Amino acid sequence: MSSGIYIATAGAVAQSTALDATANNIANATTAGFRADRVTFREALASARSPDIELVGTGTTRIDSQAGALTASENPLDLALDGDGYFAVQTPNGPRYTRAGNFQLDDAHNLVTTEGFAVRGEGGAPINIPPEATQISVAVDGTVSADGAELGKLELVRFAPSQVKREGGTLFSASGRPTTGDPPKVRSGMLEASNVNIVRGVVDLVKVSRSYEALMRMIQGYHDVESRAARELGTPK
Repeated sequence: MSSGIYIATAGAVAQSTALDATANNIANATTAGFRADRVTFREALASARSPDIELVGTGTTRIDSQAGALTASENPLDLALDGDGYFAVQTPNGPRYTRAGNFQLDDAHNLVTTEGFAVRGEGGAPINIPPEATQISVAVDGTVSADGAELGKLELVRFAPSQVKREGGTLFSASGRPTTGDPPKVRSGMLEASNVNIVRGVVDLVKVSRSYEALMRMIQGYHDVESRAARELGTPK
């Protein structure tokens, strides 16, 4: 079989990965706290075929750490982070991290995410708001107060980009211990918008789609050539 079909197939697989990431970015262009995925490619020697053949490897998918714009709201439970870091939340699989601060209260008056995960205070305890509270405020250091009484302090953490892995949507897991440094500032009554540039996303989607289609046509072309060659060479004279 021609080495060209292997090269084209490797390229198509890589472009398929990029297509999935780009489509997911566009789908979350209006999701609060969403951070886009960026796919990087690499060259890989096809040692199983020939050391002279270079294939495109799928590379790695990294999270774009650029912050989204902060937009004001009238909800004191809407929180945004100004600076590098994450809110910590408690999930059935353990602590996870998010930039999406569109929080709300559950039936027990605990501060939770839109998925129902409890927002962690320092030490891992939930943040409980008294039912009779009339005024809720969150200071820049993450201290939560109701009617002037402090209720707890949000757990804010920082990680190196290589430590963070997406678990779906705006939720991330992290490996290793958090890094040191100044924690991000909490902005109450604000939300961080998605960092997806919709114009760039659409342009990237068109480019990747066309590259993928071109590679699929190449694969079909190689297949047709080899099929014709097999028929002609296999026909007795």
